[in-house]
Amino acid sequence: MVQTPSGPTAPCSAFPLVARNSSSSDSATFRLRITLLAPLCAPITASAVIYAMPGNGAAWPQQLQEKVSFTLQAAGVTEVTFTKVGTPVQFDVLTGATPQQIAPWLQWHGPLLFPFDTATSQQSGIYGPPPVVPEVPLPLLLPLSAVVAAAGVFWLQSSRKRSYLLRSANAPSVNSFG
Repeated sequence: MVQTPSGPTAPCSAFPLVARNSSSSDSATFRLRITLLAPLCAPITASAVIYAMPGNGAAWPQQLQEKVSFTLQAAGVTEVTFTKVGTPVQFDVLTGATPQQIAPWLQWHGPLLFPFDTATSQQSGIYGPPPVVPEVPLPLLLPLSAVVAAAGVFWLQSSRKRSYLLRSANAPSVNSFG
């Protein structure tokens, strides 16, 4: 973990307003880059943790393998680098508790430093390498969305027509009263 202070020294601000993150992963490492655009009014203690998983396709329970705590307060960049060793592990940057053993049915660890952003954590080695998701150029997505919209309009119009025809077929005719 490397911290590089830079930027303004005042005024201070709250973490959600000035914190940004990016992550990258390759076959050897997982990196989380934490950028504070301004200093924090209150320091945050975070922990980079590695939880070992049982393997053989099982993710739980996990055992705390390594923990490195650090403090965020000065504006700048903190880069957390996890090294992939080939055994099934989970990499997290957390605030709060780091129990020795975690599982959905046991104790949980504290929240991610960036709650709900699962790109800031990674499981490695449990199911093989992460899948490669090809990027689709935007010009290809726009015609696809037009096709989906047209199909929706066609379905809506045809369902209205079927409904009208059914009502017409069930309606009494003039000859049925006579």
